[in-house]
Amino acid sequence: MEIVICDDDPNQRDSIRVCFEIAAAKNNFAEFELGSDALDYLKQNTADLIFLDMGLPDMAGLDVLKKLRIHSDSPVIVVSGNDTTESVAQALTIGADDYITKPFEPIELMARVEAVTRRTSDKKVERSTFSINNVMFDFNRRQASVKGEHVELNLTEWDVLKTLLAEPGVVVDYQVLKEQAWGTSQVSDAAVHMAIRRLRQKLKQESSDQDGEGLIRAHRGIGYSISSE
Repeated sequence: MEIVICDDDPNQRDSIRVCFEIAAAKNNFAEFELGSDALDYLKQNTADLIFLDMGLPDMAGLDVLKKLRIHSDSPVIVVSGNDTTESVAQALTIGADDYITKPFEPIELMARVEAVTRRTSDKKVERSTFSINNVMFDFNRRQASVKGEHVELNLTEWDVLKTLLAEPGVVVDYQVLKEQAWGTSQVSDAAVHMAIRRLRQKLKQESSDQDGEGLIRAHRGIGYSISSE
């Protein structure tokens, strides 16, 4: 795999690299201390996996993640010493695929890597396109549009849509949505709600309750569904 590590602590970068060496996997690493350098690299190069620290010398890790998601859907694992619920929720909502706190055990890191790469690998979906009213999704090309205008979605948002569109009109409970779209049941309900809110905003959809209209519908205390009409 092509792996990018963005962390200003050389010991932390070494720890991540050693985890892969223990696993006896052949990988290529590109390492950066500054978020701006990592962004410049990723504009010209692809990565199979990105490790991103939140506390960088030149810019906040969340800002790096926001800029990265403009042009890349490479899976991102945030590695941070901050384990507050707010920090985790922010990173996952913006587009991180997983969040692991320092210090970590090699076996835990590699388990997270396996889960993320398995979830974000090219998966077959029952339908490659979906269109309703003025909204269109092309999952093969990862292109979305509203009234003909392109809409940029991050990887988590695509996974949320895939999960909801597996059976349009059927309510997907929170637990299933977390496991399918985030790859873990440890994601907070708040992070799910924020991700749905951002997705609705991007798709220019008003929020709706169980009896309301809208593309993505909330079912209080249960989960979400996507309109089949």
